[in-house]
Amino acid sequence: MLIRPLLREDLPAVAPIVHDTFSNDELFTWLYPHQEKYPNDLRRFQLIRLRSRLVQLGSHGFVAESEAGDAEWNGAPEILGFAFYIREGNDEKAAKWRQDSIAKRLDRYLLSWEQWYEEKALDRASDPARAKMMHAATQYSFYSQLESYWYLGLLGVSPKHQRRGIGARLVAHGQKIAAEDKMPVTLEASVMGRGLYAKLGFLEIERLKIVDGLEGVAMLWEPEGTEGTWLVRGEGEKAKLKKKETESS
Repeated sequence: MLIRPLLREDLPAVAPIVHDTFSNDELFTWLYPHQEKYPNDLRRFQLIRLRSRLVQLGSHGFVAESEAGDAEWNGAPEILGFAFYIREGNDEKAAKWRQDSIAKRLDRYLLSWEQWYEEKALDRASDPARAKMMHAATQYSFYSQLESYWYLGLLGVSPKHQRRGIGARLVAHGQKIAAEDKMPVTLEASVMGRGLYAKLGFLEIERLKIVDGLEGVAMLWEPEGTEGTWLVRGEGEKAKLKKKETESS
């Protein structure tokens, strides 16, 4: 299996994976209660968001692609899953991951207007009030205490290829990059993803209530050799972020 950078021409193959991966997710179905009635609205919006992720500052997409000899091989390379990671921070190592260009800035500007029009005029699949509720409820406090880190913004594996270690390979790829930077990886875990992330060494650091029955869970992973730099481990798979040391006045 090949893990390689996600390219613009991969989007037609990645977009259906996004839709199929999240269409039955608890939080997703709550945010998009009309997705079955207006499936094309949802697919259109998801494609806009994917295009935006490609040009977001510090964002890097990767795909897992089948190769000859893989169990998933059907005679031609196939995209099995994908992940988007975002590098945050102003440290020296972040600079190479946060390079910008005029073309990307123009794309971001045009896509921002396209997304605005989609949300305000075309999208009938979502519930805007619920989206506002989620945004207000998931203001995680720990981000303000981290200066530099990698963020796993989106991970998806085609349902027909799940439970074969593809998601774990994509997460491990991001962990390897972060380890080279000696930086932690953060994420906000879906219900179905929490078990995988815990197995890969992520610890829960913050849990927020969205509505009754729905919670947002943030997790963080420290590279080998840096354990304890950011986290104080608690019971089970939970931890707390270390408080920043302040100079005495």
